[in-house]
Amino acid sequence: MYDSSLFGLLQMLCETLKNEAKFLSNVGNQIADIRAEINRIQCFLQDADAKKIEYETVRNWIADIREVAYDVENILEKYMHKIEMRKDRSIWKENIALHNIGMETKDVMSRIENIKRCMNTYVDTGIRAICQGESSAEKNQWLRRSYSHLVDEDFVGLEKEMSKLVDELINEENDEFHGVFAICGMGGLGKTTQARKAYHHVDVQSHFQGFAWASISKQWQARDVLQSILTKLEPENRKQINKMRDEELVKALYNVQQRKKCLIVLDDIWSTNFWNSVQYAFPKGKGSRSKILITTRKKDVCEHIDPTCFLFEPRCLDAEESWKLLHKKAFPRVNTPDLKIDLELERLGKEMVSECGGLPLAIIVLAGLLARRPKIDEWRRTSQHLNEQMSGESFGDDGGIHGVLALSIYDLPYQLKWCFLYLGNFPEGEKISARRLYQLWAADEIIALEANQGEETTMMEIGERYLHELAQRYMVQVHLEETTGRIKSCRLHDLMRDTCLSKAKEENFLKTVSPQHLHQPMRCASSAKASSTRTVRRLSIIVDNNDVRNYFSTDDKSFQHVRSALFFPRMTGREGTAYPLPLFQGLCNNFTMLRVLHLEKFSFEEILPRTIGNLVHLRYLSLRHSHFQRLPSSVGNLMYLQTLDLRVNFFSYLTLPSTIPKLQNLRNLYLPPSHQNTYKLELSPLSNLEMLKNFDTQVSPFRDLFKLAKLQKLAAVLSLEFDEMKEIITHLTLRMGRLRETSFRIYYNFHSEKDLTLLKQLLGCDHLRKLDLIGHISKLPEHHFFSQSLTKLTLRRSGLQEDPMVILQKLPKLFTLSLRGNAYTGKVMCCSPQGFPLLKTLKLQGLPNLETWRVETGAMPNLVHLEIEDCKKMEKVPDGLRYLTKIQEITIIDMPDTFQNRLQEVQGEDFKVQFRKFFDAKKFPKIKSRMIFSGHMFSGLLQTICPSTVPQEWKKL
Repeated sequence: MYDSSLFGLLQMLCETLKNEAKFLSNVGNQIADIRAEINRIQCFLQDADAKKIEYETVRNWIADIREVAYDVENILEKYMHKIEMRKDRSIWKENIALHNIGMETKDVMSRIENIKRCMNTYVDTGIRAICQGESSAEKNQWLRRSYSHLVDEDFVGLEKEMSKLVDELINEENDEFHGVFAICGMGGLGKTTQARKAYHHVDVQSHFQGFAWASISKQWQARDVLQSILTKLEPENRKQINKMRDEELVKALYNVQQRKKCLIVLDDIWSTNFWNSVQYAFPKGKGSRSKILITTRKKDVCEHIDPTCFLFEPRCLDAEESWKLLHKKAFPRVNTPDLKIDLELERLGKEMVSECGGLPLAIIVLAGLLARRPKIDEWRRTSQHLNEQMSGESFGDDGGIHGVLALSIYDLPYQLKWCFLYLGNFPEGEKISARRLYQLWAADEIIALEANQGEETTMMEIGERYLHELAQRYMVQVHLEETTGRIKSCRLHDLMRDTCLSKAKEENFLKTVSPQHLHQPMRCASSAKASSTRTVRRLSIIVDNNDVRNYFSTDDKSFQHVRSALFFPRMTGREGTAYPLPLFQGLCNNFTMLRVLHLEKFSFEEILPRTIGNLVHLRYLSLRHSHFQRLPSSVGNLMYLQTLDLRVNFFSYLTLPSTIPKLQNLRNLYLPPSHQNTYKLELSPLSNLEMLKNFDTQVSPFRDLFKLAKLQKLAAVLSLEFDEMKEIITHLTLRMGRLRETSFRIYYNFHSEKDLTLLKQLLGCDHLRKLDLIGHISKLPEHHFFSQSLTKLTLRRSGLQEDPMVILQKLPKLFTLSLRGNAYTGKVMCCSPQGFPLLKTLKLQGLPNLETWRVETGAMPNLVHLEIEDCKKMEKVPDGLRYLTKIQEITIIDMPDTFQNRLQEVQGEDFKVQFRKFFDAKKFPKIKSRMIFSGHMFSGLLQTICPSTVPQEWKKL
């Protein structure tokens, strides 16, 4: 007789299994439904953002919807990952994963239904409110500070006042009266621009012998500031400066200002405490010809530093100057003095610019807004919105500039808005690499590929277009590559950064954590204006010294929704800021939905923990300038990775796992600068690569490059025999059509005619930008064999007997030239008129037979940096140096006394050029390195410099 209770239990279990099977079979349908729902949600959010809702209730609903959108994206990612991993899982594990996803989907759909009930559906209440909504008059208070990188060309007005400041700076009769000069005024007034105008003035540059610029701001570190200034004044002594104790640093900086005339700019000082910490490093009064130029918003700071300082208080621009600046920026393409514009446009422009209170920064931002709206109706609407933004505000101590800055954000298209807010991730004053920014945008899905008719657009191209548009609106300041004209890096003005962070906080887009918040508990939720609690999705953490472990608990599960985590060490020594292994393991275990992990300049254990493989949703991983020696094989689990940056410290000598080829979604791969494996690192499976840096034929099969059909940018070290070299050069020149930019370091001796033919083929590559040739060259090919795109050339151990300048000076885009280690064995070298039209840096190192170097009138007209080292027979300085009017820095190392003495006469009356910096390394004590090299580390060094010298026993380590 059976047990009735057991039978009932079995019936319940059977029914449960049936229901579970039905539930699991329906998960796919739920995913399809939620995918459609996310599309509707995203459309709603874009419409809502375009209307700038002023109703707080609707703003609360929008915030809730955005939270749901994030969670839906997480569910979809988990589901897609489950599909990808199905073949590697047991049925039991698959069903568990599917069940969890199904439960999350039900929960999210329930939340969506609740929001719908509150709103009486999106279309009814929500869209009606959106259609009725207008711009709200937000009255956020933002921190505002000036910074050092406003462009000088924006300078309008105050020319006479600036001329007086320059005259006082170079007036030696007033040395004992004025050692400190101060530019004092309100935020946004252009103090930094005015300081830069004076700093770069031709009379100032020729008057002083040493220059240093330091941006102070609120989060200053006295040692960092003093170290930075002394390094700029004596860069040849950098290693010794880094090792100085605090008292040695103060004394050394004091002495260098006594020895030579220096101009030191301390930009953006906020408090007297800063000066109290550094004052003993700066001589004042009689005996010092050096000058200090400060910028500050507080007059009491000037009086505290020096009651007798020369005080320059720039006024706000008057109406005419304000209109002139707006006119210049709003009509950049047709900016001529006699340009006539529509009278109504002029009236509206003058009316709007009057709201800027004469603040240059506010005028520039407003101009960027108006430049994109050339029609009268658009200017009228902008004027109306600007009045609403400014309503109730006055130009008091800090001015109403935040109204203008906020308006520039509200005007951004939906996608561009998030691109701008993402810049808030970076620390104040950070120079942001444009390429890195594009990669981060792509990894965090801030930007996405766009469908173009018959054209395949890359993420880099889209990112570049977005950043260019932000620059056109004067919301970011950009630095262009001289060789290509493309954006190289960007920065946020401090006022614009404050605006960015305020808006990012309001949108719950980003949470920043800095050392001053260290003792506040860091949770992954933040309170928005609404009563509900929002989950933090992005973290930007500034780490002070070795306090990484104090920022969050390793067992905190609240971080599982974080999508990006960027860590920035504030101070790094030679070994970098320590990142304890348990903390890193906790990060890998708890940040389960992480897409972006930025961990640069940290010091880890010898091998990263295997738990890094748990971050299966990662798209971006950067460990640049960090210290560790092995990457675990579990990195192969990161199947969605798009960018992997392994440019660790050179002496880390990183060993890579064989699982790298599994990362088939990689678009950007930065290999270590020194690495070597006991096996060949196969890269051919990485068919989606668009950028590959530090490829080495001693580590990876050179034919792997042939299979990377999407490759656009390549930097490689080639050390091959003739047949292999011919094969790879032929492929790079003829078959890699998408390749846009290449940089090579090549170890090869070009002796025979067939070798020279190969060299001509290499030099003719259209995409060749940088080339480092190490080895004999019997004869340099004529200039027409060189790529017209070549910008940097280094020749080492070439043994050329004929003057290479005859050929090289005809290269039209050459910016940097280095001749090193017997590159030329002749006695005479000549630079002819019109030679080297764009050359900015020239290095002559280790040319033992060179006796005479002639520089004729008109040669190297743009040369800025010159370095001459170990050319023992060159005793006379070329008379032609007198014509190099743009040169700023000359470095001489291990040269004859007669050469040094003659070079110092360049500062005399018979030479019209005066150098900004003049170094003689022989005058400084040699510093013995304390770094102990192991065979492991030395192998990486030798592998890069001379592969054939690496001992076999080191290769086996």
